[in-house]
Amino acid sequence: MKKSILSLLFLGAVAMGNAQVKTPQPSPAAMVKQTIGLSEVTVEYSRPSANSRKVFGNLVPMDQVWRTGANGSTDITFKNDATFNGIAIPAGKYALYTIPSTNQWEVILYKDTEQWGAPKELKADQIAARTKVKAEKSATMFETFIIGFDDLKTDKANLVMNWENTMVKVPIVMDSKKEVLESINTTLGSKEAKAGDYHQAAGYYLQEGMDLKKALEYTEKANALQPDTYYMLKLKSEIEAANGMKKVAIATATQSLALAKKEGNEDYVKINTDNIAKWSKK
Repeated sequence: MKKSILSLLFLGAVAMGNAQVKTPQPSPAAMVKQTIGLSEVTVEYSRPSANSRKVFGNLVPMDQVWRTGANGSTDITFKNDATFNGIAIPAGKYALYTIPSTNQWEVILYKDTEQWGAPKELKADQIAARTKVKAEKSATMFETFIIGFDDLKTDKANLVMNWENTMVKVPIVMDSKKEVLESINTTLGSKEAKAGDYHQAAGYYLQEGMDLKKALEYTEKANALQPDTYYMLKLKSEIEAANGMKKVAIATATQSLALAKKEGNEDYVKINTDNIAKWSKK
């Protein structure tokens, strides 16, 4: 009995020794991942809140290196090579530091990601990029610091930071054109190429303002393989119009419009109606 009591006391002491108080973090961790082109950019950071305090010039000192968040360093990972406000950046993980000021921010990508917060002194050999961007006034008041992505295009986006009434945008480009063209050439060069493959290739050529004759060739092939498809015909009409074939484009859009009405797709009904009206103007 005595041994049993001692054993229970021992186990209780061990359990108490391993116990740990858990409370919500005042600046909780967050992660945002964004696909840009054919690649990804990931940001891992902590999100402090204003809590009735003035942020810039008080909670965050102006003209000093800021960790751009809270707790450990804010990290940004590029899955592939990128450009950061025009500066070439190799794929990899970097700490994201900023130096806020009234009208602009300096934004810094730092190779050493093991710092807790911002380093006291930035080492030149650890700076992968250092650039200045405009500090804008936001119409929305952000109580909690937030990092995200906006203005998404096929191979570019803006990294956006908001807190209080301040907004900062940093352009990021992930050049995927080479990979896309390799994919198009490989896929369309095979006997298994489908109508959807030609349709996607045609859409990419049109969107990027590339060889419009090639885009026309691809869309014609897509529609030959899969005729009477309203969304394919809509794209075909737009490529025809881009090639200066407005009468042909109107006829194609009219066909797409009828099929879209039949399918009950009001979005394509409107797009085709608007296109026909636009191309009918002299």
